[in-house]
Amino acid sequence: MGRYPVVFPQRRFGLPTVLATLAFTFTPFATASAAAEGPEIALLVGEGGSDYERVGLSLRFGPLWSADWGNWKASLRPELELSHFRHTGPADGPDNLNQGGAIGRLHLHYGNGRWRPFAEAGLGVSLFNRDQLGSKDFGSRFQFSQHLAVGVELAKRGFAGLQYSHYSNADIEKPNDGIDLHQIVVGAHF
Repeated sequence: MGRYPVVFPQRRFGLPTVLATLAFTFTPFATASAAAEGPEIALLVGEGGSDYERVGLSLRFGPLWSADWGNWKASLRPELELSHFRHTGPADGPDNLNQGGAIGRLHLHYGNGRWRPFAEAGLGVSLFNRDQLGSKDFGSRFQFSQHLAVGVELAKRGFAGLQYSHYSNADIEKPNDGIDLHQIVVGAHF
């Protein structure tokens, strides 16, 4: 008898399937105060220069802390994110990578009307599935992340805004090219 390799079919799950699974898995674990503000899901679409693109989803849980100062409201919310990065320019390195991370996000909004301006700042940690994208060498798959956002909340419905994000390994490993992204963010409360 000859030897024949046994080939098992590979099942690949797309990013939307993984994100939906995470959303349904972690939603019951949101904090009790989340019932007041509710969890949110957000879509991020943006770019980092002319050759880098990002598409991602994040699941934001209810606040761990909140404060009310009259018209100003502040909260600290945990967030999980998954993203797909793509390099569209000429380079010898890989043209895509996937990222997953956790963020602590400080959220500040003004007013109680239907339209409320907001600002956010966040710090987090991320894992990339590889340490290169196009001509960028991140030095390691582990990355820190910083986020700044501004936008408008549609009371009890959702939000839209602009977000700046930076990913780098803080010189833990060399080289540390890092990546800066400018994104449009659209989200919904549920």
